[in-house]
This record gives sequence, C-alpha cells and structure tokens, in this order.
Amino acid sequence: MKDARFQRLSRKIVLFQAILLLSVIAATALGVGLMSIGWRLLWLLLVTGTAVYVTYSYTQSHFFDPIHSIQASINRVTQGDLEERVFLRSAGDREFVELSEAINAMTEHYALLVEEANRHRNHLNAILSSLVDALIVVDRELRITLVNPAAVDLFGISPDSRGRYLLESIRNYDLVQLFQRVLTDQETAQQEIQLFAPQHSILRAIVSPIRSQEGDKVLGVVAILHDITELKRLEKMRTDFVANVSHELRTPLTAIKGFVETLLDGALEDPEAARRFLGIVSVETDRMVNLVKDLLELSRLEGAERAGNQVPVDMVQLVEDIGESYCGRAAEEQLEFHLEIEDEPPKVLGDATLLRQAITNLLDNALKYTDPGGHVWLSLASSGDRVYVAVRDTGIGIPSKHLSRIFERFYRVDKGRCRKRGGTGLGLAIVKHIVEKHQGKIDVESEYGEGSCFTITLPAYVETEEQPQAVPDLEAASS
Repeated sequence: MKDARFQRLSRKIVLFQAILLLSVIAATALGVGLMSIGWRLLWLLLVTGTAVYVTYSYTQSHFFDPIHSIQASINRVTQGDLEERVFLRSAGDREFVELSEAINAMTEHYALLVEEANRHRNHLNAILSSLVDALIVVDRELRITLVNPAAVDLFGISPDSRGRYLLESIRNYDLVQLFQRVLTDQETAQQEIQLFAPQHSILRAIVSPIRSQEGDKVLGVVAILHDITELKRLEKMRTDFVANVSHELRTPLTAIKGFVETLLDGALEDPEAARRFLGIVSVETDRMVNLVKDLLELSRLEGAERAGNQVPVDMVQLVEDIGESYCGRAAEEQLEFHLEIEDEPPKVLGDATLLRQAITNLLDNALKYTDPGGHVWLSLASSGDRVYVAVRDTGIGIPSKHLSRIFERFYRVDKGRCRKRGGTGLGLAIVKHIVEKHQGKIDVESEYGEGSCFTITLPAYVETEEQPQAVPDLEAASS
C-alpha cells in the first residue's frame, strides 16, 4: 500500500512536469513562428517566468504547505501538546491527506498511552506516598533511582536524591554493604540495621534484586525498610517486666521456702522461734499479695482508655477524708502531718476510688521515705480550669538523674532501701496511669536530702444546664 502511494505521487509529479514541459515547448514554438527576432527573446523570458511561477504555485500548494503543516503539528506534539492535530491549509494531494490522518491517529493513540502512563504513575506515587515503610531503589552502580516520602523522612535525605550514589545520601556502611551483597549474590536478604542519624532507629531491611523481563540480568536492587524501634523498645520492656516480676516474686518465695524448711527441720519445737519465723513468712506473703494486686491494678489501668466510673467528685471531701485517715499514721511514724485546702475549689469529673488510690500512694511514699521528726503536707488548690493536689515531704529526696524514670514500672532509686521499706516498685506507675485516665498530668520536684513534691493536675469539672462536662485534656491543651 505504501508502494502504491509513492508510485501514485511519482506519477503525478512526472505528469505535471511533462505537461509543463510540453506547454513551454508549444508556447516557445508558437512565439518563434509568429514574432520577430526582437520579440522572441522577450517571449521566451515570459514563457520561462510563467513556467517557474506555475511550478512554484503547484509545489507550494501540493507539497510545501502540507509538509509545513505536518511538521509544525509534529513539533507541537513533541513539545507535549497532545491535543494538537494536523489540519492542511489546502486540500493537497490525497497522499498528504492520508498521511495527516495517519499522524492524527498516531497522536491520539500516543495521547491515550501517555494518559494511561500518567494514571499508572499517579497510582504508583499514591501507593509509595502511603507506604509507612521506607522504600529505596538503586541501579547496579548503587545510584538511587527512587525513594518514597517515608525514606526521605527516615533518613533525612533530599527528595531529589535520584542519580546520587547511595552512600552519598545515606551514610550507613551496613546498609550499603547489604545492597552490595544482594547485587553480588542476586538473592533476597534480610538484616537489622541501626541508624544513628538523624535519630537513633532500628530497621528491618528486606532487600531484593530487580531482574530484567527475561530474568537473566539484574538491573538493580529494591529495599523495604521497616522501623522496628518501637517494637524493640516494647520487647525490651516485656523482657524487663518478666525479669522484674520473676525477681520480685523469687525473693519472698526464697525467704518463705527457707523458713518453712527451717520449721520442718525442728524449729516448730521452739515456740518463740516458730512464731518469729511465721511472722516473717506472713510479711513475705503479704508482700507477694501486694505485688500481685498492684500488677493486676496496673494491667487494668493500661487496658482502659479512660477512668471507668466517672462522676463529679468533691475533691474537698475526698482530701479531707484522706487527711483524717493519715493523721494517725503520721503520728505513729513520729511525723508532722499538714492538711491545706483552698476555699471551695471546683469538683473533678472522675472515679473517686481511683483518685483516692493515686493520692494515698503518694502519701504512702511520703511517710515511707521521711525520717521521724519530718513533715508531710497534703494540699488542694485550684487555678482557672485546673485543680491541683500536691503531696510534699521533707524526706530523703530523689537525685535529679532519676526523676525522668521514677514513674516506670519496677524502677527504684535505691533497690535495697525500697525493699526494706516494703515497696513493690509499682506505686508511682499506678499513680501516673490513674492521672492520665483522668486527662491530667503529674509533675515531681525533688532535691536529694531535702524532700520531694508530687503535684497532680486535673481538669476542673464544669457543670452546665444541659449536661455536665469536663475541661478538655490538659496534655492536648498545653501542646
């Protein structure tokens, strides 16, 4: 079909040239026969000029104009204007009309392909952007060809890192070595990688080779990097928790077992020794019971988003009741107990039992770690939409390096001192969870050798005609 078009176009050109040549010969012969010699030269020039003009006009309309229109349209298409189509200024020959139609059809098909490619690219970009894991693609020379936003944030690299060597953007020798090993072995590999910049992170890297469609050539490497820092932290917390619980239970169980064996070996025959040993067994048993009770309470608090039985709590009545019960205990410990309540502080929306437990835990610690002759204060105050409950003492205090960790489970400033005074290491962790369930916060100020002050801040209860409500979360309000 293409050969037929070219032959048809060639015949038209030959026919036009033949007609033009015959016309020039006929006009020249006619002029030579009818005119004198002087006019013959002028006639020849006229005939020649007319032939040139006719040739120019024919080639312009039938060849140059269609070719120019086609070329201009193709240039605009190559510049990205996929809406451009070829429109001939003159009808031209049928061959150019067919060529323009073919070019228009090709342009439409190309536009559809580009649209489809853009749709796939946008879909891929959306997937890459939504990935929480970092994704990095490199070529055989370890030059970056693709990174997703998660990788940009994780490694602190520039989004336009494409074309740069991996080690230039991510200065982690272990990761680069893993990429190189996958390129060499041509097999998928996994490894935990530690990053120390821009922040310390632990990653699980899964790196696989990218093969050609034939499968006989490796074109590069793709890596998925999952941040397992939080998982590792939780795993360590679980391991530490199990170890701490085991240790806390083993100590009293060892003591109980030892005294029971002593009693069985004949100490029962000595009433005084038997009573003393059974008293120790009773103390160690109570210690285990308290530990299990605190563990169950902590587990319950961690499993709930908010305090369960929330009602408007009269903090004045609550603090007065607690203060009255602790006055006698403080006197037994030879301590001065002070109760300070501001005039009519607002109520708090919460669970009275849990709030009582939080305050008593703080008071228990204050009495425990304050030597005879010291002072303990329980105070209640308010300011605006916040209610403050503070427990202050003149006890041994807490070194500043421990203040950031004292609310962790089983964390003790002085392990020997805590066990001697009967602590489980869970009291402050329970207090923190109770306060957070009430959308509050707890702060501590302490100076070693001078005493400590724990302050619970809670949102004040605001009663409306329609329904009661509390001031929003203090942590959210302060952030």
